[in-house]
Amino acid sequence: MTKQSLPTLPPPPVHRAKAAIRFGRRAGLAASVRITSGGILSVGALVSGILLSTAVLVRASGRARGARPEN
Repeated sequence: MTKQSLPTLPPPPVHRAKAAIRFGRRAGLAASVRITSGGILSVGALVSGILLSTAVLVRASGRARGARPEN
């Protein structure tokens, strides 16, 4: 019996970004990020979930505020 090897998939494409900002002469900040396409989709899903839940919380707090009796 011979062993058959499974076909290997190519690595997913990696997206890269760099940003730098300076504050005056001495202070600065540099950042870089590497992420795959699947990671971008995951981040998008998380952000949209957070925004949707925030909208629900804001609406619920407005209803709760209107339901309180005033003194």
